[in-house]
Amino acid sequence: MSILSELSERVPGRAHGPGTTEYDAGAAVFAGVGEPEVVVRPRTAAEVATAVGLAAASGLAIAVRSGGHGLMPVDDGLVVDLAELSSVEVRADGLVSVGGGARWADVAAVLAPRGLAISSGDTRDVGVGGLALGGGIGWFVRQQGLTVDALREVELVTAAGEVLTVDAEHHPDVFWALRGGGGNFGVVTRFVFQAVPGDGLVGGHVHYDQSDVPAVLRAWRDVMRAGPDELNSTLIVMPPFAPEMPAGPQLAVALQGGEQRLRELLEPLLLLPSVTEVSLAPVAYGDLLEDAPPGRPPFLFVGGNGFVPDLSDEALDAIARAYDRDVPTMVLLRGLRGAFGRVAPDATAIAHRDAEALLIVNGVLPPDAGPEQIAAAKAGSDAALAFTTGTYGNFAMERGEEVIASMYPPATLERLRRIKAELDPNNAFRQNHNITPAG
Repeated sequence: MSILSELSERVPGRAHGPGTTEYDAGAAVFAGVGEPEVVVRPRTAAEVATAVGLAAASGLAIAVRSGGHGLMPVDDGLVVDLAELSSVEVRADGLVSVGGGARWADVAAVLAPRGLAISSGDTRDVGVGGLALGGGIGWFVRQQGLTVDALREVELVTAAGEVLTVDAEHHPDVFWALRGGGGNFGVVTRFVFQAVPGDGLVGGHVHYDQSDVPAVLRAWRDVMRAGPDELNSTLIVMPPFAPEMPAGPQLAVALQGGEQRLRELLEPLLLLPSVTEVSLAPVAYGDLLEDAPPGRPPFLFVGGNGFVPDLSDEALDAIARAYDRDVPTMVLLRGLRGAFGRVAPDATAIAHRDAEALLIVNGVLPPDAGPEQIAAAKAGSDAALAFTTGTYGNFAMERGEEVIASMYPPATLERLRRIKAELDPNNAFRQNHNITPAG
């Protein structure tokens, strides 16, 4: 009996094969379209457990689809599409229960009218599960820390088909691993988060021309170093893509406080002669989330990301050089520290808590770029990334042992591998940034 037939008997109406709408939806992700053997769309944790237990016993690889970013196309095995598990509920105790298939737009729609927020992804369509399990660097990262720092409990379905309630007191090692270890340990069907006040926000954008990128980089660093935890920002330096996407630095910023206070904090950035546009105003929490462009961009990105412990002048010079070269290059800096840095490095699986910023550097090439173009783009990006000490997995599109080793320090990775061996010794959950079980 095929796995599709068997699942159709065990979870009627939930298993879908090629040619169905549900299969097509589950097989398509941000990075492309895969060809899994079967897509199951469960409505309960019990149905997830049945499907996962059967697939694992059959030796199938299991992938979990909660959003679009954190999953590469799957060409075999089982995809568990959590789209039906998307409820968001503010509980009587003030905690927020979020289904494993919810997206951040769903969360914002419930929390914003109540004046609450959770440090979340930057776009509405990003899945809560993929972002949270990988860490979660969001708009409140300096106030609240990572999304996983706000996590209080999960409902987890293991490869053995067990349904566990996991928190700091129940299965504490598993709770530690889930906070940054990705989808290696099972299927999370429910998250419970601690929300924070999300009203009184002011934010917007500041745009610059290309005349003095190094000055913008230094001013941004100095403003963020001097600013309070309530000041959160991302600086993107764009290459020339199209007339509607002008090249140069673009600052996105949010503050819990008044507009006058925000302008005072940003004054060194607002007084730069390269400023072309300033748009700052009160903003709702839900409006901080943007619409992501559909599908994967038609470019080849060559570079990577990493945590920068010290945005020294030397580091900023290397970043400026990476941008100012023949290869069109996109640079992103996300301010960290604050609450992010007050968490001990061994408290979660995200160990790079000394970082001042997250850096992304990517040369932008045509899809058919040749080896020489790719090598040149990589060399320029690598020179800036040399100032980083570790990779943030949620923004790493490559897979393999080298990527895993860059995501986790040796002691962290070894602990994750031991927990993986206990929960998933046969590595059923391997369609991800895979942590192999300890042997």
